[in-house]
Amino acid sequence: MTRRSCAIYTVGAICALLLVSGIALMVAQVFRNLMHKRLKKEIVLVEGSRVFESWKAPPPPVFMEFFFFNVTNVEEILKGEKPEVKQIGPYTYREYRYKDNVTMLDNNTKVSAYNAKSFVFLRDKSVGDPDVDNITTVNIPLWAAMNKAQGYKSFLLNFMITSTKSHPFTTRTVQELLWGYEDALLNRIASSGTDVERVFGLMYKKNESSDGEFVFHTGTQNYLDYARIETYKGERMLKYWSTNESNRILGSDGSAFHPLLNKSERLYVFSPDLCRSIYMEFEKDVEVKGLPAYRFTPPRSVLASKEENPANEGFCVTPTECLGTGVLKVSPCRQGAPVVASFPHFYLGEDKYIEAIGGMSPQRHHHQTFLDLNPTTGVVVRASKRAQVNILINRIFGYPDTKSLKETIFPVMFLNESVEIDDASAAKVNKLLMIVNVGSNFPLIIMGLGGIMLIVFIVLLIRAHQQKKRVKRIVFTKAAYATTNEEDTSYSPVNTKEKDDSQNGNYIGMTTKTEQ
Repeated sequence: MTRRSCAIYTVGAICALLLVSGIALMVAQVFRNLMHKRLKKEIVLVEGSRVFESWKAPPPPVFMEFFFFNVTNVEEILKGEKPEVKQIGPYTYREYRYKDNVTMLDNNTKVSAYNAKSFVFLRDKSVGDPDVDNITTVNIPLWAAMNKAQGYKSFLLNFMITSTKSHPFTTRTVQELLWGYEDALLNRIASSGTDVERVFGLMYKKNESSDGEFVFHTGTQNYLDYARIETYKGERMLKYWSTNESNRILGSDGSAFHPLLNKSERLYVFSPDLCRSIYMEFEKDVEVKGLPAYRFTPPRSVLASKEENPANEGFCVTPTECLGTGVLKVSPCRQGAPVVASFPHFYLGEDKYIEAIGGMSPQRHHHQTFLDLNPTTGVVVRASKRAQVNILINRIFGYPDTKSLKETIFPVMFLNESVEIDDASAAKVNKLLMIVNVGSNFPLIIMGLGGIMLIVFIVLLIRAHQQKKRVKRIVFTKAAYATTNEEDTSYSPVNTKEKDDSQNGNYIGMTTKTEQ
């Protein structure tokens, strides 16, 4: 065997080995499984992991925007006419989040923490000064008191209402409505010996505070349990609703999700503000700062009526207090106050709620809640949590100011809590994705090398074939010449004696040689 033949056979063998190995590894997904296994081990809530520090103190900035509905026709409303409101906002705050009192539990399989928050006002991102701007809205302390003090108790409360000059609607600054003010009626009620908070504010006691203790799974035992809530305030179940299914604490707190997400799965998020868990489903593929992401959004069924979604029957406060699609009465966890939660402008709600208030204009782009999650790592790359606070107002027996009112879910304020991954964090995630992709696609690299070797092998075969044809042509040519007499022609004198030429010397002619 020649050296050239040996080289061809070697290249062919390497080519076959690479192609077969690459295809086999691709079909078996060996490297992909290895990279995913490594990823599951690294994305856990334990000291030294890739995500632990960013979980404790998230680096991307979180912004909280507040929008208020200013009432423009108070007197007409009290006469039974349709309310008219005008949206004012945003009043934007930088929200600082961090996990406090972090403690590892059960051999690093669980971790307890408090979700602490603080807020700093951002004037350049706001429409005005919260200490100066006034908002006319529903007098929530009064409506809460009237809903609790009914029957014979209404006589005493009416006396307090008259003495404090309380009114169904009130005008307060944005600062007071958000962070609290001492209400005259609440102060009077508290002075009578009732255990009532004297100060009211939509965000009262939520600055530099926490929602309570959470216990999370670290994900060391099962990656699907990563950041899943085990208990909240020491309880596995809530006690507000009428069924176990409604009281279950499901999913994460919304700040972290397990890696290797699937488009078909349903993601659960527990919200202390809503006093329940909600779920989100895949909507579409998006991209944020070069990172691929799945967008998950809550479908209409989350806040659907019990007729539309029977699973929601447990969220009815009582059989007679079961609202329609798009709203959720959360009075059980608001000390009986007639507070109703919804998406902004009653987005995904029934038309009757939208049409009952002048100034409502639900739009998906501005009012939808969504989570954009990188499917490989589960990292939140962009999110907006949007929720609206409403008060249920109606005619309440014993209170003259309500005699002409129609039952209405009255919007007070909605918030937009948003976050987008910062450049430094995006670069880290991109680097991790590159490592995972290269590792997972290593069989393709092997197959690519095999393809290159196949091209080399084909080129060598063609060149060898061409060389062989040239050799055969040369041999054939030599053989054809060998069949004739090499001395068929020669130089010989014309005569037996050379003839002298006086000009050209000897004259020599070419003649056919004959036998001597």
